[in-house]
Amino acid sequence: MSARRWLALLGIIIASRLVSTAMMMWFAHGQTENPWTAAQPDLFEFSRIWDSHWYRIIAEVGYPAELPIGDDARVGENAWAFMPVYPLFVRVVMAVTGAPFAIVSVVVSTISFAVFIVVADRFFRRIIGDSASLVALAVIAFAPVAPVYQVGYAESLGMVFLAVVMVGLTERRWFLAALFIPIAALTRPVGVPIALMIALIAAVNWRTGDDRRPLVFLTGLAGLSALAWPAIAWWVTGRPSAYIETELAWRRPYTGNDGHGWGSGWWDSAVWWFQDGAPWVIGALAFGVAVIAILPATRRLGVVALSWTVSYAAYLVMVVFPQSSIFRLFIPLFPLAGVVARSRALSLVAVTFGIVGQFFWVKWFWSVEGLDWTPP
Repeated sequence: MSARRWLALLGIIIASRLVSTAMMMWFAHGQTENPWTAAQPDLFEFSRIWDSHWYRIIAEVGYPAELPIGDDARVGENAWAFMPVYPLFVRVVMAVTGAPFAIVSVVVSTISFAVFIVVADRFFRRIIGDSASLVALAVIAFAPVAPVYQVGYAESLGMVFLAVVMVGLTERRWFLAALFIPIAALTRPVGVPIALMIALIAAVNWRTGDDRRPLVFLTGLAGLSALAWPAIAWWVTGRPSAYIETELAWRRPYTGNDGHGWGSGWWDSAVWWFQDGAPWVIGALAFGVAVIAILPATRRLGVVALSWTVSYAAYLVMVVFPQSSIFRLFIPLFPLAGVVARSRALSLVAVTFGIVGQFFWVKWFWSVEGLDWTPP
């Protein structure tokens, strides 16, 4: 890349982090004492609350060999819900530098975000061109959930690995994709949608007569990678369903002991949050998805981006019970920023909305107010 390109990417990285840091510091100053910090924590302490606390436990003491079992004989919340690559990488950096988790986790996440921007630029330039790529990256970098790119969460590192996989598939660099698929699947739970994405690409190649043998191999690799973490949890704890039961522990306050069925989480959530308004909410979401799907700019994203978008969206529909963290779970749908980037006016609106949205995301979801039950 040219020096001018590097400067443009650096500008997006620095400007977006300044905005998100300003938001975080503003609310840190007004933060009251909470389960994780004292009143008015500094930026680093404020960045290690919520799920970051679990990553800290993993980085410092590892995963439990025995699951917490309640009086009802059900598995309680525990560290096995969180994939290992991010906290173990942070642990290594902590050991090398001697710095505490609060600092190392923020540094790792922020640097990972910068790497993601560089890798995603390569991906976007392949599918929407040089200029539109920068616009798409700005939409992502200033999104309402952008503060999460620099806190003690695995999102930024996970997005690096996901973007590398997508670059590998786009450029038909099969070894590169194969190398990073297992790492991506052990950083964030994306193994299943990656497998589905590659299967869809293989189906397209079958219709066009292209060689699909590498894609068949990669589909199998992604499937095995998706099973790896549940298998490891089983091996360590001795409980075959350790991972699944741990995940369900977080949903129990919403769904009760019975959980929710495959694909019913969105309806159940709409009923939980909006009661009689649930049909209208689901209808509005379905309409929004349909509009995005039929846009010419969406269809021009290319087979890799479209296959990933369909696969990850299907995964969310099948397994998720949406609550306050759902906005963060939309981050892997970053290729859709390429749709917005086709229009300068829409892009400007998206970036403006994102900056304003960051204020409310930190206020409503990240900041802790009393008995707060809106985890980001």
